Amino acid sequence: MATLRSDLIIPEVFTPYLIEETTARDSFLQSGVVAPLAELNLSSDRGGDFVKIPFYKANLSGDFEVLTDSTSLTPGKITADSQIAAVLHRGRAFSSRDLAALAAGGGPDPMAAIAQKMAAYVNNQKQKDLYSCLTGAFGSINANDSNSALFALTIDSESGDTPTVLSPRHVAKAKALLGDQGEKLSAIAIHSNCYYDLVERNAIDRIYDNTGAPDTSATAGSTANAFPGTTSIPTFMGLRVIVSDDIPTTGSGSSTEYSAFFFTQGAIVTGEQAPIRTQTDRDILALEEAMAVDLHYIYHPVGIKYAVSTVNPNRTVLETVASWSKVYETKNIGIVRATIVSNQD
Repeated sequence: MATLRSDLIIPEVFTPYLIEETTARDSFLQSGVVAPLAELNLSSDRGGDFVKIPFYKANLSGDFEVLTDSTSLTPGKITADSQIAAVLHRGRAFSSRDLAALAAGGGPDPMAAIAQKMAAYVNNQKQKDLYSCLTGAFGSINANDSNSALFALTIDSESGDTPTVLSPRHVAKAKALLGDQGEKLSAIAIHSNCYYDLVERNAIDRIYDNTGAPDTSATAGSTANAFPGTTSIPTFMGLRVIVSDDIPTTGSGSSTEYSAFFFTQGAIVTGEQAPIRTQTDRDILALEEAMAVDLHYIYHPVGIKYAVSTVNPNRTVLETVASWSKVYETKNIGIVRATIVSNQD
């Protein structure tokens, strides 16, 4: 029996590879901004479209009472609430006809190319879902919607100030909005144009991923070859920089305004109802190969809840302000959004 191209992409082999690659390529997961949360992992036999995460309010209230021999203490209460996250069911299929491979004249096989690009595609789509959640939680740029769940954690635009190029001022204001929790901010996600503003000003520091191997090349008093690792992590004002061109923007050309999101570790939690699955198929009548991927997962900003009953929300629903409400004390929500501009436009 002849070997088919679909035989070269074996789901049982390719799916673990895809899971590994999507994890390795996920800059939010690698930075610690996105953290797996066991409570969000719904087994397929449990089912469900939403996950409720109960919690007790952050702080006990009231001051010490003065003890006397004639009065009793007045008991205080601790109150409970819940975060609610929605399960996102997503999938996509790609196909290629045999004639396309023939037309390539011995070049790369289209199905193999699709498989190679799948991890990047999945990560890109998951990031877009995450940004849709954040757009709904904060409101659209310049919407000035005080009803948004995280309106109190916005800088510029919504606060009435004119957006400027990213600077230490934004970092200071982001930390100030979180009060005594401000130093927990650990990362910032920005558009590449805004990143290159920082590069142009020589404002990016780098942390190198040291392999742990002893340095035998550097001479005394030299930092040459001090970091044998090949991966470097850009930082700004001590914050890890995540560069993403999918970040929400408004306007065009020199009038473009960009979101910049500040995060604490674990500000976004994730889970899954079922692992990523890949499948292949062949239509012998159409001489066509197909490959499909489906995933069933949760991305949830910690401290807010999904507040509507729409099951499996699309991005339009996720980006709607009314879909979210705040349940944590403001300073205990580890996300701040600034509106900035870029000199690259």
